[in-house]
Amino acid sequence: MDFDSPDVMKDFPGLYASELNKQCNNDSDYSDENEKVMKKDILIGKRKEKKDKDKGYAALEGESSADENFKSRSPSKTKKAKSFKFSTKTKEKRDKSREKEKDVEKKKDRDKKNDKKVDKEKMKSEKTKKLKQSVDETSDIGEILPIYGATIEVAVERSRCHDGVDIPLPVRECIDYVETIGISFEGVYKISGTKSKVLQIRKMYNQRANLKLSDYDTPTVTSLLKTYLRDLPEPVFTNDLLIRFEEAGAILNLNTREKHLKILVDNLPPYNKLLLGWLITHLNNVSLNEKSNKMNKQSLSSALNHTFHCSSRLLHALLHHCPALFPNIRIYRYIPPLESGAKLPDRPEDIDNELKKQESLLAQIHKEGNVGCISKHREELLWEVQRIITQLKRKLKTANKDKEAVAERVESQAEEEEIKRSDPEVGEKSQDVAESSDAQKQNLSIVPESLNEGIDIDRPSDIEDSSNVAPEQSALDNTLTLLQLKNDGLHLLRDSLLKDIKAEHNQIMMLKSQLTTEAPTVAMVPHENLNEVMDLFLKENQILQIKKINLVRQIIEEQEMCIELKAQIMSKS
Repeated sequence: MDFDSPDVMKDFPGLYASELNKQCNNDSDYSDENEKVMKKDILIGKRKEKKDKDKGYAALEGESSADENFKSRSPSKTKKAKSFKFSTKTKEKRDKSREKEKDVEKKKDRDKKNDKKVDKEKMKSEKTKKLKQSVDETSDIGEILPIYGATIEVAVERSRCHDGVDIPLPVRECIDYVETIGISFEGVYKISGTKSKVLQIRKMYNQRANLKLSDYDTPTVTSLLKTYLRDLPEPVFTNDLLIRFEEAGAILNLNTREKHLKILVDNLPPYNKLLLGWLITHLNNVSLNEKSNKMNKQSLSSALNHTFHCSSRLLHALLHHCPALFPNIRIYRYIPPLESGAKLPDRPEDIDNELKKQESLLAQIHKEGNVGCISKHREELLWEVQRIITQLKRKLKTANKDKEAVAERVESQAEEEEIKRSDPEVGEKSQDVAESSDAQKQNLSIVPESLNEGIDIDRPSDIEDSSNVAPEQSALDNTLTLLQLKNDGLHLLRDSLLKDIKAEHNQIMMLKSQLTTEAPTVAMVPHENLNEVMDLFLKENQILQIKKINLVRQIIEEQEMCIELKAQIMSKS
């Protein structure tokens, strides 16, 4: 009985359990591998049997031995298969790495393109920002260089009337509107216009837009003028002189009140004085049309005292004394500079005035450009103004040339007449020479059109023309005698004035020599009252000096008129 046989182990499993366990423990790896191999062999054999049954004898030819089957199942071949698979993976990895590199390069190219786009966009954004800044500057010219809310001097520089009147343009145009259209409007300067329209027009003036106040009604225009006066940083009377104006307006005596108001008006700054003069004379003109507009001086002063930042009493006093305070102010309509396409003037004086207006407008636009606040409309206007200035200069040159030519002709004719009058023989000789030269020129057939007007003895018409020379000579003789008599009279007047000046100078020297160093005894007066009295004396002295100058001028003018009359009488006699 073979105890190691597998049959005995099956029959008596318990006897060999310990030994089998040991073997299994010692050779567990080997037994497991053998069991796996055995199971695989059994399965492979079963499959081959099935295939052989199906194929028959053909299966015997392709039958392989157990060693060959073991070789086919050897780990080396499996490793080769695995290495083959690994090689495909490496190719895929290489392909993937190459694709990744390509993707990286593509990303870099994209990044470069994006950077270029970003740079372009930045440049565009900077340009747009600059354009926006310029647009903002042009649109915000009302905030940078406003007219409303600025001082009077600054407002005149920013919105100048180009005809030489130094008041702001909105005030001038409002006054022109009321003087022409709204002076007969009932309740003028009392009824206020719509606030939205007034603010819109105010904004348009600040932005230097073209405006036509004739498109609006009278209350909006008067409210526009009132808003300008309200927006001033200080009143027209100035903060320093306002109290003194109020004190002068409270004086009951008319003569003393007029004197004090005149002195205070003269002490105002020039721009304030001119603006106040235009406003007061305009309101005086409105009050003169009381029948139609139902607004007298009292109602105007009560309606506008808040806009002038003063009391109604002061405003009423200024309106009452308007002719004495502002005698030289005359309100006339403002004519703006010509636009492109308008007809240019022909007279040299008108051309000169228009040229001054255009140059003033050009200087104003250049000032706005230096600050950086200039819109497209103002740029176009600048080029138009420069073109108009060149045209006016050319026209003025031609007009001056024509004027000079006419003056030369008149002078030459006057010289010829004087020569004829002084030496008639020389005049006849000159006429004979002129006639001979005319005949020679006619023979040479080089006769210009100007010489065809010469005198021919054969024609009777020329004799008649020569007879007309006598009255012209007599008129010239009369004018010369008049001028000589006037000259003599003016010389006498000058000599008399010089004698008077010398006499007054000698009298002043005598009085200075008579003055002593000892001061006269004066009663003691309080210091404050003394200052007031001195101020009053100085002001009265100023007024007297002004009156004296005016009287001297009137006397001299009357003496000149007398000299002219004497000369006319002497010439006629």
